[in-house]
Amino acid sequence: MNAILFALLALVLVLFIWFWISNPVRSVGDTTGTIEAITVRPSTADHVAGERTAMIRLADGTLVQARVVTPESVRSGQRAKVHVSEQVLSGTRTYEVLEAPEAR
Repeated sequence: MNAILFALLALVLVLFIWFWISNPVRSVGDTTGTIEAITVRPSTADHVAGERTAMIRLADGTLVQARVVTPESVRSGQRAKVHVSEQVLSGTRTYEVLEAPEAR
């Protein structure tokens, strides 16, 4: 009986460690929002562009910070396509600006 409990505990521990190491992320989907501000953090490596982040106002009024992954130039007031991902264990959401087409 003790061996079965030990085996179950070991299995749970192994699964927990595997999830913790792999840090699984699932895609929630894409949404749109309006860029309210852009910031650029200088790069620590030579000759590499800084990391850009944007404050995005989503359609439901939520203000989020998103990493800008598009190579295109983005500016305040543009509509942006935002990809939303969520970490499985913590439920923390991350946002990335995929594109910000010019307004017509």
